[in-house]
Order: sequence, then C-alpha cells, then structure tokens
Amino acid sequence: SDTSKNYAFMTRVDIDMLDVIPDDLQLNGTNYIVYNEEADMPGPYDIDSIDDFFDDFYLKPLSNTTLLDDADYTITVDVIMDNLGDGVNYAFFNNISYTTPKVPTLLTALSSGEYATNSLVYGTNTNSFVLQPDDVVDIVVNNLDTGKHPFHLHGHAFQVIERHEAVDDSDPPVGFNASDHAEWPEHPMIRDTVFVQPQSYMVLRFKADNPGVWMFHCHIEWHLDQGLAILLVEDPIGIQKDPRQQITDNHKQICEKVGVPWEGNAAGNNKDFLVLTGENVQHSRLPTGFTARGIVALVFSCIAGVLGLTVIAFYGMAEVKDVEQRVARDLDVDIEDDDVEYVGEQDSSSSGVGVSSK
Repeated sequence: SDTSKNYAFMTRVDIDMLDVIPDDLQLNGTNYIVYNEEADMPGPYDIDSIDDFFDDFYLKPLSNTTLLDDADYTITVDVIMDNLGDGVNYAFFNNISYTTPKVPTLLTALSSGEYATNSLVYGTNTNSFVLQPDDVVDIVVNNLDTGKHPFHLHGHAFQVIERHEAVDDSDPPVGFNASDHAEWPEHPMIRDTVFVQPQSYMVLRFKADNPGVWMFHCHIEWHLDQGLAILLVEDPIGIQKDPRQQITDNHKQICEKVGVPWEGNAAGNNKDFLVLTGENVQHSRLPTGFTARGIVALVFSCIAGVLGLTVIAFYGMAEVKDVEQRVARDLDVDIEDDDVEYVGEQDSSSSGVGVSSK
C-alpha cells in the first residue's frame, strides 16, 4: 500500500440482522486509516445494500496457503431455533442446546486422566468433540434456520472451503452433500469468523495443532446465550502433559471460594467419570400431542361448553304463554313500567294487542 495518502474504512449495517430498523439509525459509517495528516481525506462511499457488493469467500490469502489435505475427522452440525418445555426459544446444534457443565470443560480434561479422550465425560449437553493431535478437521454447518449466522472458532484460523448461497424462505433448506459439492479453492480464504447464509451450508477446515478446549459458536451473543455452541477438546492427553496448562493451588482456591469444582466430569463426579448423574441439562422438549393434564382440561372445557349451550337453547326456545310478556320481550319493554300503556283490545284473543310508551 501507498503510505503517502490516506484511506477510507467504510462500514455498513447488515439490516438482515435487525428485526426493526430505527428511523434514525445511521446505516453507513466512514473511518480513516491516516498515514499522512497533510494529505487529503477521501470522501465517504455509501452503499444501499451489501448483498451483492462483496463476497469475501473469493479472497486469496497473501501467504498463498494451499488447501489442507482431506479431512481425517468431520463434524457435521445442523442449526435450528426452537422452543423447549419452559416456553423459551433456544438455539441448537444437532438438537442440543449448549448447557454449561458443573465443572469447566478444561478442568475436566485436566483431571480425568485416560477418560479425557472419551467425549462422554464432558457431558451430554455440551456438544463436545474430542480431536486427535494434528488431525485435519472439517466442520460442516447446515443452517436450517431462515436467518444468517456468523460463526467464530477459538484457537484456530480456518479455511473456508465452501459456502452455499442463501436459500429463499419459501424453499426447503439445502444441506452439504459430500458426494456432490463444488470444486474447492486451491488457496481458500482464511478466517476465524464467517457467516453461513440462510437455509444454506458452509464447510470449514483446519489442522488440530493447538491443544486446548476451544468453543465454536454463533457470534450473535444472544444466540450463544441461547445455546448455539459446540466444544472442541483438542488433544486432551497433550493438555495434561503440558506444564503450562496445569492449574495452580491459587486457581483451586479461587474455584473453591466461588463454589466451582476444579476436578471431575461434567456432573462434578471425580470418582466415576462415566457416571453423569446430576449433570446440567437443557429443559425437556415441548410434548407432542395432548398431555394428561391437557386432556383433562379439554374434557372439562367441552363439558362446560355443552352445558352453556344447553342452557341458552333451553331458555331461548321455551314458549312464553302470556302474550303480553312475549310482546314485551320482543320489544324489550318493561311491562311493570307506569309509563307503558296498552293499545287495542285487552282481550287476550285480540290480534291487536300491543304496548307503547307514553
């Protein structure tokens, strides 16, 4: 780049990520990279949409890093948003909404010995995947949701080797087909955060060469809070052997002070690491069909409805024998009112019986 001039750095709000767009929201913004304070500042460049403006998938890294070898291990996750039994909306990878374990996952990896390579010890609701050292790993994200999601991986920069275009809400989602996919780039774009299009998919690739516990999650913070995350437990035995990874006595004291176990499986069990009784789990699913309580409520509602209709029909169809009362009812007149006078013959056999108000 030329350091004798200054450059504009422009941003545009992605309105697809907003449910409501405030009237006073500034969608375009311009900042500057200033190399020369005496040089002119470039003017702003506002755009109305980013949909067709730029696709970073086609960027090529300056390092010319080539596509990694075929994957040794593939993680495929489906993204959905749905309600659970508490009536709250959650986010899911493979029908699992990430639920924080009682013992932090890194501390489970450090304290579980040989069991650390068994993903079960990290809990059934953490979406944990154990990676072997130096494996090439693919993460396939099938987005079954009608919104786009930016996903971020801790601990690695990945290659984005495929990303399908957005699919319209009225069409079914398109998932990745390993036997029929586009040709992958020789020098893929490298990122640690990238978004998947609505009802579409993407494929990410990286090498497991950084032992640790790394989260892969949606970077919309409330979606992370709703559970849209998985954990990658990378080379747990290597973590145990690395002196830099060990927790100190001071760390243990802090954990004990705040009531967080520093050893054990996801349920806090440090005796039998494969027993997860008492672990934190997501709320139960909304029941399908009618529950027993729902059936009882429906029966009583039906009975009450039938009784109500019966009463209305009985009184509505009952004959009023007194002609005066029938006429007064039809005319909505109170016959006890002193201001009401009778018109015509008073004989009940007369056809001219009527009432009027003075």
